[in-house]
Amino acid sequence: MLKKVCAVFLVLCCPALSSAGMLVIVAESSPLAQMDRHEVRQLYMDNASRFGGYTVTVLDMPEGSQQRERFYEGATGKSASQLKSYWARMIFTGQGMPPRQVKNARDMVQQVKQNPDAVGYVQESDLQEGLRVLLRLP
Repeated sequence: MLKKVCAVFLVLCCPALSSAGMLVIVAESSPLAQMDRHEVRQLYMDNASRFGGYTVTVLDMPEGSQQRERFYEGATGKSASQLKSYWARMIFTGQGMPPRQVKNARDMVQQVKQNPDAVGYVQESDLQEGLRVLLRLP
């Protein structure tokens, strides 16, 4: 019981010890206003080029990055190895290609800001002016 109380106290009083959530983002000039988790999952697993009647460009973090792993676990419930297997199967069968990868979080922010069609994700700490949050993932 004491351990549980201490753990709750640390999480509430020391937010730095808890990990920041992931944010699905677009440029402020984007016509998209919000998405739910199911829509984000569909967008990233199908690498869709349209959403809500608008053209979209789906951006992804580099393979092996912690942000990418946290995003996919939060948005799709899939691990990095499951994701790799999924895309290998989709590519092999000709049913799809994975989203375009950016270099890092800074590149993600820059590309999303410059392209109103782009949809990406970042940690809360990487959020900047000029971006709109469509969804917060735990």
